[in-house]
Amino acid sequence: MSSTIQSVQSDRIYIKSAAELRWVDASRPGLRMAAVHENRDTGRFLGLLGFEALSSSGLHHHVDIAFSCMLSGGLTDYAGTTVAGQMGINMPGATHDAIAYVPTLMASRLDGPVLYAPGVGGEDAPHLHAGGRRETFVNPRPEESPDVSITLAGLPAWSTSIAGLSRRLICDYRGTRHDFRNVALRLNPGTQVPPFRTRRLVEIFVLGGGMKVNGKLVLGGGFCVIEPDAEVSMASSFGVEFIAWSEGRIDWLDAARPDLFGF
Repeated sequence: MSSTIQSVQSDRIYIKSAAELRWVDASRPGLRMAAVHENRDTGRFLGLLGFEALSSSGLHHHVDIAFSCMLSGGLTDYAGTTVAGQMGINMPGATHDAIAYVPTLMASRLDGPVLYAPGVGGEDAPHLHAGGRRETFVNPRPEESPDVSITLAGLPAWSTSIAGLSRRLICDYRGTRHDFRNVALRLNPGTQVPPFRTRRLVEIFVLGGGMKVNGKLVLGGGFCVIEPDAEVSMASSFGVEFIAWSEGRIDWLDAARPDLFGF
């Protein structure tokens, strides 16, 4: 995967704080982006997106699933508004134009490219969505909403086999070509996650609090990318809540127990 991560690296684990992200202008006025990683060929992206008031994305079509964890403000399209505290999910085929009526910030992950209607945006700056390209398209399912807006606090928090750790399932990727999981995990103060090894990529955005991953601190607003075949330890002295995208099961190194990310 093409990557722009340049900060803390430890044992196939990369951590980047919000302050270390480099903001650049996107191809329409009022749009900015700060990538943790992006691949303009595949459309894969992880990072922050920003909208100024009255800026809009331009008409576009999602080839693969996209996630927008709304941190402030909100985005409105013809089907409604996704606001702070919600995860906005665009399923494959979603087609829309979104506008921000107030300044808006989101943590975003894209699993594939986005098509833009011809004539949208400038040519001298990257499209807001990684892998953005101009192409004529048709909405394949106009009867379906382009957005699935999920209020994170309203999801049930399920206890796990690890004391002090609870999990909320946000998206199990049903209806896509992937068998991934998107979850919110909360570690109570003093919680330590037993060591495990990853089989596939895991990406994390910390909503609030902080934790140490292999001894390296990641705080609210920060990202952590864990590559396949990494041995991982997590612990939080004072509590943390984070969003995770896991692309496969993990293997516990000390005992058999259910998967951390809900596979």
